[in-house]
Formats: sequence, structure tokens, C-alpha cells
Amino acid sequence: MLSLFAQPFKTLHLPPPNSFASQTVITTGANTRLGLETARHITSLGATKVILEVRTLSKDLSAKSDIEKTTGRTGVIQVWELDLSRFSSAKAFATRAQSLQRLDTAIMNAGLASGQWITSPEGWEMQLQVNVLWASLLSLLLLPMLVQKRKIFPESKPHLVTLGSDIHMQAKFEERNEENILRALNDKQRWEMSTAEITGRYSVSKLFDFYITSGLTSLVPFIAGEPAVIANVVAPGFCKSELMSREEGAP
Repeated sequence: MLSLFAQPFKTLHLPPPNSFASQTVITTGANTRLGLETARHITSLGATKVILEVRTLSKDLSAKSDIEKTTGRTGVIQVWELDLSRFSSAKAFATRAQSLQRLDTAIMNAGLASGQWITSPEGWEMQLQVNVLWASLLSLLLLPMLVQKRKIFPESKPHLVTLGSDIHMQAKFEERNEENILRALNDKQRWEMSTAEITGRYSVSKLFDFYITSGLTSLVPFIAGEPAVIANVVAPGFCKSELMSREEGAP
């Protein structure tokens, strides 16, 4: 509830024009709402290349044309396909990213909030798969690339950004004491008992964003006395989104 009281009394401080000049940025879940507006904003701030991760190329190319129309910039947006329900897709995406001349920012925006038990082809509860396991895998795969590009382009200050939520503070996370936490979180019977509200497991998955990021920061080397990559979590607060419709970055 922190955002409910804080947001009306906060003034947004926008980055200066061209603050993303020369940068290459990846943002997942970029076909609608938060991801789309993030990509639009970064494009308007002068990024050289903005890569949108989408589920279906044939359906989501409209996001590219929409950004180009509103920003007046063409030749910036690239649309890459990525299936959030499969780990192999994350690996293929990361392999493709290796071909990029530079990579300055990666934004893990794709997320899912569901009150239904759905399992991925990998055998994991879908919310756990998308918000925790898949996001962790792609972050780990992209982190070495961000470090390497920093060495090549020392003027860059790469960022690995995970979209969190204030709702993480409401997580009960009763599975924390289990011998195998992920197995407990993937137990359908436990899931049904702990998901009286849609926010039950979603809040746990967003708590994991902080655990993941904390682990990532321990892997970041230092270059010239400072971290080679800034790994952080940002919370958008209350906003209009399609998160609960299985459209915002959902598989």
C-alpha cells in the first residue's frame, strides 16, 4: 500500500534528452503497457537500438510501428520473438544477443499474475516459471555480455534492471523453511492452499526479484573501481497494466 499514499505526492524527474544516445537496450514483455511505454520512452531519449521481446512476431509488430509513429524515429526498433514458457527460448534469445555490437541496458519487464494453476512445458507453475526461473536464467545469460560490452565501451554504464513490485512486502512466503523451496512452490496442493488471493504467490514471485538481484550483484566484477554493471530492481507503483489478463509478457 506504500505506493497508494506516496505516488500522489511525488514529482517525476525525467532524464535529460538524449540520455540514452548510442545505447542498445533490450526490454522484455514489450508488446503492451509497461514494456511498450518503457521502450517508447527510451527511444525518445535517443537510443540507437531498442530490442522488443514479444511472444508472436505476426501479432506484435504493431508495437514497433506505434513507437515509430509517436517518437518520429525509424530504424531504431527491432522485434525479437521469445517464448517465456520455455528455457530453451531464453537461451536462444541470449545467443542471438551475442551478435549485438554493444549492449547497455537489459530490462526484465515480462511478468505474469494468475489465480489459476497453469504449468509450463518445462513442468513449472507458470507464474514461478515466468517471474522467477525464466527471468533468472535470462539475467544470468545477459550479465556476462553486459560486462564484456563495458570493457569494450568504457564510457557505457550498463544496467540490468528487474521490474519489481511493492507487493513483495506482503509476501508470507511460508515455503522459505522447506528443504527444497522451489519444489514446495511448485506443489499444486500447496499452491491452492496459499492462493486464496491472486496476490498470494505473485507477491512471493516479486520478493524473488530482490533475491535474484542480490545474487546477481555478487557476480558483477569491478572495473576502474566501480561495478561493471548496475543490477537493480524498480517498482512502478500503481499503474494501468494488463498484468492480470495473461497478456502483459505472458507466454
